[in-house]
Amino acid sequence: MSTDIQTILYASGLGDGCETTLAYAINLANRLGARLLVLTVIDEERERSLIDIDSHVPQEALNQYHDDRAARARAHIDAQISAFYAVRAGNAPQRPITELLVHEGDDVPQAILDEAERSGVDLILLGSRGAGLLAGLLFGSVAQEVARRTRKPLLLVPSEDC
Repeated sequence: MSTDIQTILYASGLGDGCETTLAYAINLANRLGARLLVLTVIDEERERSLIDIDSHVPQEALNQYHDDRAARARAHIDAQISAFYAVRAGNAPQRPITELLVHEGDDVPQAILDEAERSGVDLILLGSRGAGLLAGLLFGSVAQEVARRTRKPLLLVPSEDC
């Protein structure tokens, strides 16, 4: 395994506390001269909506709704990135972000791990609330599950709601 970090995958939540973790990811990528991929995973609702929504809703409208959800998630992350650079307008760091990714899926840890493998990243960076072992065991924790399953280096950044 190479010790050079050339590509970082930041798996972002959409919470308001994620800006701090995003800033950390951008600054780390700049310090290391690495490229940064930003990923968020939204719930997979396509199959559930076929069951839950009245059959009078046209399939095209359902597809458009789901495509719009992904676009809104991408726009939210893009707004966080823009806000990061707006605050630092006079002394803005380089823009290491090479790609914004939005995936749908019910198994968030697996979606993160799949993207890490597909993109050949050298480091996975996650925000973690640090809810504790008991909360993680009872409710599950994306960070704990990624840590358990990954073979790649993982960096957890304390975060309020990410």
